[in-house]
Amino acid sequence: GQMPQDVQAAGGGLKRLYEAGEGGSAKDAGEVDEEALSWFMEEGLGCGAGDRDKPLLYVERSGTTQGQRRRTAEVMLENEGFPGLFVARDAVVECYAVGKSTAVVVDVAGGRTTVTPVVDGWVEEGAVLTSGVGGDAMDDKFKEILDGLAIKKHGSPSEPQGVKKGGAAKGEDYYELMCTIMGRQAREMVGKVAEFGFNASDEAHQTLIPQAYKLPDGKEVEIGVERFEAGEMLFGRTCEERSALADSDSNLSSGPVQNLVCDSVFKCERDQQAALLTTVVVAGGGSCTDGLTERLKAEVENIVHTHTPGWRVKVLAPLHPERRVADWLGGSILASLGSFGESWVTKAEYDEHGANIVTRKCP
Repeated sequence: GQMPQDVQAAGGGLKRLYEAGEGGSAKDAGEVDEEALSWFMEEGLGCGAGDRDKPLLYVERSGTTQGQRRRTAEVMLENEGFPGLFVARDAVVECYAVGKSTAVVVDVAGGRTTVTPVVDGWVEEGAVLTSGVGGDAMDDKFKEILDGLAIKKHGSPSEPQGVKKGGAAKGEDYYELMCTIMGRQAREMVGKVAEFGFNASDEAHQTLIPQAYKLPDGKEVEIGVERFEAGEMLFGRTCEERSALADSDSNLSSGPVQNLVCDSVFKCERDQQAALLTTVVVAGGGSCTDGLTERLKAEVENIVHTHTPGWRVKVLAPLHPERRVADWLGGSILASLGSFGESWVTKAEYDEHGANIVTRKCP
């Protein structure tokens, strides 16, 4: 159905904050979008000036620099007026969401996929790897597939419900966002990741019974082997979209996700590697595609067992609805610990020691 009116009104700010937080590292080590942070506190969380009498647990991307962390502390404790702050890495709290403190975390977010080794609750910063392919790229691919099927059967592409391309009411950005959401819904409902590699000409895939799918504008299409194409953007040996994204940003890897997992683990100390591979945690809304965890396990095993056949690979993942909010769940678990009260960076500590206190108290 249509987005609620309050979400529609906030769409521009959501889009800005979303784009600010995705796709590689900020150019400046201290660059933080203060306006976006303020908007998110006020509108996204409904946290007005009168609601800031409690400390804030802030979850950030694992690739965030120490300069960005210090700047975030300045904004939240000075500009926004919180009495205390704790800055947590997303990979760390995603580990907590499945009851682990040591794992390699595969976070398939909107604009990127990040692989982060976590050892005893601390991120191994030198081993964090990022790919420019995330959930949005797969969703856009699925929307492209739906358009092709709709044109073939009905003579026109599919349209999001209640939105027309070029419509002046909400703008082109809103139309593109709704198209991405349309692709996401289809990917999560009928999309699949092939068990071990995908080739449209394989007999096993050719014999699949096409699945009927009703588009938001009322058109109905049948999805056959096309259901596997979006997932191959993460796993496929060759992917033009992934390579193009890597070429445009030197901070991004062009390799498939299984290579990122193995490369990340092998950058860690030798005595940590086996333990990390036995706990591969999958999180993020982009991972909510059937067959993804099974394919990841098979692909990583295929690489690892070529030289260490005795090592086990185990993939852990919350259920689909919980994967979207794994960092929120993990943060809730962290904040509920009886000993966590001592971890807050208070305003008094900040005033005495400066922003560097965040580096010392927040892993």
